[in-house]
Amino acid sequence: MALKRTLALCLISLHTLLAESTATLELEHFNFVFENDYFVQTDQWYSSGLDLSLLFRLDQPPSFLKTEAITYLAFAISHEIYTPKEFNNPDLQSDDRPYAGWLYGSIALHRSNPSKLDTVELQIGIVGPSAKAEKLQRFTHDHILGDPVDGWQHQLSDEPGINLSYHHHERFLLQTGKYQTLFIPRIGAVIGNVRTELDGGLLYRAGINLPVDFGQNFMAAPGLDSAIPAYDKGEARERPLYSYYLQLQGNLRLVGKDLFLEGNTYKMSHSVDPYPLVGMLGGGIGGSYRQYEASLTYTVESKSFTQQPTLHAFGSLLFTYHY
Repeated sequence: MALKRTLALCLISLHTLLAESTATLELEHFNFVFENDYFVQTDQWYSSGLDLSLLFRLDQPPSFLKTEAITYLAFAISHEIYTPKEFNNPDLQSDDRPYAGWLYGSIALHRSNPSKLDTVELQIGIVGPSAKAEKLQRFTHDHILGDPVDGWQHQLSDEPGINLSYHHHERFLLQTGKYQTLFIPRIGAVIGNVRTELDGGLLYRAGINLPVDFGQNFMAAPGLDSAIPAYDKGEARERPLYSYYLQLQGNLRLVGKDLFLEGNTYKMSHSVDPYPLVGMLGGGIGGSYRQYEASLTYTVESKSFTQQPTLHAFGSLLFTYHY
């Protein structure tokens, strides 16, 4: 039900944006993101993330959006799973994070040129049993991994979730012979009942024929869509036959609220004490061939709650098809 409301809101927002204008949408690319700590042989804390998104270029936008920047609209459906370390323990684990699922839809407005990107994103969804995280994890373990799952009776209760975010990126490209180096610093903020935080980060890439975009970002950070193009209006968009690169990325969050740690807003629920400052550092490889682009990143995250005994790590797989 929450997902249907989200899709309806996205359609209403799109109709309002295009009404009484000559604006048309042109499909840019399709993104698939899969994040999971099974890449590093664990199944705990931030356990899984899935994201499907479509990016459209808005040609002839309404007058209030007509600047030198290019306007893009993104629509996404996403799902996240959080569990304690002992996911097969039926008892309440008071010193570990709660079980939680987060199913949501997003609509984002991007304004970019070759050197700058500004993004506003709205996420609306549901946290709790209606997010179907328990069914997804049970199916995966029963039919693929072959080990039991227990303890979801302690998950957070149903609660509608909403996040509104703004992020600004800068893009600096250096050319040395046939090799390129790219730096993309960013800063932004999220406000909502699911997450409220200030964050900043840096993406570094080095390679050949680097994609002309603002890079890959962490899925669990609202407003950080991946592979937003970095072109001038009217600039030719000829993709090279291939590209390959190494990348490093970091992110630092000043946390004001994290529903997945602090528990339900208006109901009694299991909770733990979050750390106010959380950092992430990732490294990986990527490349493209014709319209196909993919990257694989390994990320280490600092402790996110005070009872957490160790750092956490997960892998991220991004696939993009350019139209």
